[in-house]
Amino acid sequence: MLIMVKDGAVVHFTPNMGLPHSEFVRRATGELPASAWVGTVSRLDGKVAAISSKHFFGYQLPGPDWVQAAVRESFE
Repeated sequence: MLIMVKDGAVVHFTPNMGLPHSEFVRRATGELPASAWVGTVSRLDGKVAAISSKHFFGYQLPGPDWVQAAVRESFE
C-alpha cells in the first residue's frame, strides 16, 4: 500500500500500487503537508514495515520509528 503518515497516525492510504507516490499525494492532499511522511507499506520478514518514498526523500529506507509505530498500529 501507499501511505501518508502525519502526527503519528496514518492519514491516507491506497492499495493502488500502480500510482506513483507523487500522484498518490496529489490526489490525497495536493502536496505533501509539512512534517508528513509518505512511502510504501509491505511485509519484510513477516513484519509490516514502511519504506520511504524515493521521490520525496531521495532514498528508499525503512521509515523512522514514529512512522513504523503508526503503520503497525493501523495495519497489523
